[in-house]
Amino acid sequence: MEISKKSIIKNLSLIFFIYAITQQFSFASGTMDESEIDKVNKVDAASEEEKNRLSIAAGLLSDYEILAKKLVASLNTDSINVDTVNQQANKLLELSETVIDSAQFRLPQCKEYLKKSLQLKDILHEISNEELEKDYHHDGALPKASAECYHTKDLFVHPATVVVLTRDDPQLNNKTKSSINAEITEVLSHLELVRQLIIY
Repeated sequence: MEISKKSIIKNLSLIFFIYAITQQFSFASGTMDESEIDKVNKVDAASEEEKNRLSIAAGLLSDYEILAKKLVASLNTDSINVDTVNQQANKLLELSETVIDSAQFRLPQCKEYLKKSLQLKDILHEISNEELEKDYHHDGALPKASAECYHTKDLFVHPATVVVLTRDDPQLNNKTKSSINAEITEVLSHLELVRQLIIY
């Protein structure tokens, strides 16, 4: 029985996707349960301005989710190119910055951690993917913080990783597309938890 190269690539992509999903549930989604979320210290939105701020953040989280899903879907099209991926990743970065601003208000214990996370933006043109992984995904360059801070940070760090991946491989080979898919799929797994932490 002859197996085509395309079939092998498809199967490897599926295996990688399944691996990424199991990793995200064991590391990301599984780190906070309902009772832990209820115990998180949150600042209540008292004024109309603060309530409006959270309302805007809720809308931006919805926009973020839609755009992230479009990015994942676009990876399977023949017309995908590095400019499109970068445009979408940069829009996700922009949306996440505004959401993180609201998170700093709502979760004051995360303020320094999130502020430091956003500094990644200034070094995206030069940081290696390995450094980004070590320093921002695994918090090597960040102050210690609780789980609620980690989930919110990932709204920024995962699309930042996409920018670095495309910088290093503007041809978007299959490995890069698979890595982009894994980055965005993982951040999508954080969204509902972030909503619960910031909005509700």
